[in-house]
Amino acid sequence: MTGAAGASRRPPFPGGPYLVLDADVCAAAGRAPAGVAAAAVRAGVGVVQVRATRAGVRDLVALTTAVAEAVRTAGPALLVVDDRVDVVLAARARGAVVDGVHVGQRDLEAADARALLGPDAVVGVSAARPQDVRAVPADLVDYVGSGPVRLTPTKPDADVALGLDGLAAAVASTRLPVVAIGGLDARDVDAVRTAGAHGLAVVSAVCSAPDPSAAAAGLVATWRRSASGTVATPAGAR
Repeated sequence: MTGAAGASRRPPFPGGPYLVLDADVCAAAGRAPAGVAAAAVRAGVGVVQVRATRAGVRDLVALTTAVAEAVRTAGPALLVVDDRVDVVLAARARGAVVDGVHVGQRDLEAADARALLGPDAVVGVSAARPQDVRAVPADLVDYVGSGPVRLTPTKPDADVALGLDGLAAAVASTRLPVVAIGGLDARDVDAVRTAGAHGLAVVSAVCSAPDPSAAAAGLVATWRRSASGTVATPAGAR
């Protein structure tokens, strides 16, 4: 992709499982976010998003820096921060490798995020309705996060579920990769792929699982089997 700041050297956005690493969900499960992130990346998850909506900026920078170190040690994966371009820049100033940011409809404009982070950063945007998806600037953005497919307590401000038909409509509205999110787990892989999604984002399915490493590995294996047309989707708790 090429943005306003110049030619990009970013690799294609990876498909498959995407972990939204919610600090509050991890805390409720008694787990350190960095450890959950490392386990997920070792299992093959290709993208980790740091989300801590109640944290102060200093705590969020410290969290992002710790997760960045864990991710880079565990294996190749992209790391983005939910909403906060300032946190990305501050963590980078500390030497952390943070690939970019994911912004919502009421956050910083994608064009501003791209201008601040440069052409090599990853920029994702949340959009659900087809008209909102179509409005996402494809020359500046790497992927669209679309949902919630189902209502979920990890996103309490969402009052309407997109559903699988809505997800398919979102996919049809853009040439960008679409990552489905909202109440999903390994049992939804086939349906999400049939709707055309490029990836499947989870929160509780990994962060709250009895064994986050096993949950992430099962999700990755299910996605890969589905991609090969031989899926046998396991059960799992949402």
